[in-house]
Order: sequence, then structure tokens, then C-alpha cells
Amino acid sequence: MDGVERLLERDRVHQLLIDAHPTLADRIEIDDANPLLKIPTGFGGAVVMWKGEVDGTIRWRLAAPDGEGVKVLEPDSIEEFPCLVGEALGLRN
Repeated sequence: MDGVERLLERDRVHQLLIDAHPTLADRIEIDDANPLLKIPTGFGGAVVMWKGEVDGTIRWRLAAPDGEGVKVLEPDSIEEFPCLVGEALGLRN
């Protein structure tokens, strides 16, 4: 059941992103088997959102290009993803 819940959450994150940023609808890549979404930046990188375990904690995370590196964020709620993705991609609402 946990796998199904993760995929339903992935679909919820996807819908939140499209609702907030309709122009991303054709850019969001959905992993059919995993709770993972990816949005190519157009500069060779991508913003990636996934739910997984790190150090014994299972939660949603976001990785985005940050200069020469990558920043990883752990929002408190999936409802934060549209704002975080908008900031990472330089989008305006």
C-alpha cells in the first residue's frame, strides 16, 4: 500500500505544479514506477522531486541546480513544491 500512496502523492505534486505553473505541463517528466518528477531546465540540468529514504527518514525532497552545484530542499509539505519549483526555474506566478 505504501507504494500506491507514494504514486498518488506524486500525482498530487504533479497536479499542484500544473495548477500553479500551466506552462510546465509539457515539460514535467513523470517516472511511471517511482514517486519521482523531473523538469529539465534547458541548461543541461533538471529540477527533480522525489520521495525516498535518506538516513532513515522517508520524505519528499527537491534537488535543483545552484550555481556550480546542486541544492537539496526538504519542504514540510508537498504544497510548497510549486513555489520552490517556480523559484528554481525563475518562473513568475
